[in-house]
Amino acid sequence: MPTLDEVARAAGVSKMTVSNVLNGRRGRVSPTTAARVLEVVERLGYVRSATARSLSAQRSNIVALAFPGRGGREAGDVVPLTNPHDSLFLSEVEAHITRAGLYLMVHSVNSVEATAQNLRSWNVDGAIFLGTRADEVAALHAAYPAPMVFVDNHGASPRINNVGIEDRLGGQLAGRRLLVAGHRRIGFVGPRFDRPGVVRERYAGFVQALAEAGLSPRPEHVVRCDAGFDAAVAAAQRVLAAPERPTAVFATADVIAAGLLKGFARAGVSVPAQMSIIGFDGLEIGRHVTPEITTLRQDIPGKARAAVEVLLAQLSGWPTVRSERRVLGVTLVERESVGPPPGHIPDLYR
Repeated sequence: MPTLDEVARAAGVSKMTVSNVLNGRRGRVSPTTAARVLEVVERLGYVRSATARSLSAQRSNIVALAFPGRGGREAGDVVPLTNPHDSLFLSEVEAHITRAGLYLMVHSVNSVEATAQNLRSWNVDGAIFLGTRADEVAALHAAYPAPMVFVDNHGASPRINNVGIEDRLGGQLAGRRLLVAGHRRIGFVGPRFDRPGVVRERYAGFVQALAEAGLSPRPEHVVRCDAGFDAAVAAAQRVLAAPERPTAVFATADVIAAGLLKGFARAGVSVPAQMSIIGFDGLEIGRHVTPEITTLRQDIPGKARAAVEVLLAQLSGWPTVRSERRVLGVTLVERESVGPPPGHIPDLYR
């Protein structure tokens, strides 16, 4: 592979002149000389190293995608990137970061201190955080002052750059859909929601929908379940063990809904004839099971694209650029897992 010295000798100029041309400092070089240097670069096939580009721009050109590791989550929680939502989000972020000419470092977060140390050691230009808590935002900003974008974080800080979806509306639409089908005993299955976050918002929307019908969720119908398929299969037994079990459930993720479907089938409970299920995310897994799962679809590729766009805007104007929040919509996707409760007689025939 040709070196910078070889390019300079072939063009009959100094190494500094070649550097000025390649770094866009054309005002220091005549147009004729710049054209000759670029012709030699192309003819010899000279490729600048990533390190050289980074040093010349005083940037690493590295962006981190940080997600909670096992040490940063509650015991038993599924680590992100092992579920379909996070895997799809990662692949989309990588594609957009690469298209922008940057490099992506995927980093598992166990603590704010450890995260800051890793970001410093790699000298990352900025970071996208997936799955952080609202109370971690200020600490991360203080530990590593660089552009940061938080995904699905419901923190109230005015400094936060956040990309998320209408989680509360999604929960509300799920509750209303099951109510319209005639259900009055409706369960809720999802991870813990005692802190601000996605699940709390979806639960709040669900509660709001029930309240509109003069109902409220029964405590025994609210089942905690980590966001994984096997955990949801096991959770199906807890749903069915309620003294007066629900006739429908809202699952906060499609992977949970799919696990419940299998758990109900093992118990001999037919969906939707004996139990209705509605999920959340709009993932392909919902189409790969029988019956296909009715769900609230979010635009995961669009969310990833928006996160990268916000980060790039922050990088271009750091540190004076204003923070930005983007909220993407959700849509109800009708499939096959929602029906009337057993023995339900539609109002039309009463």
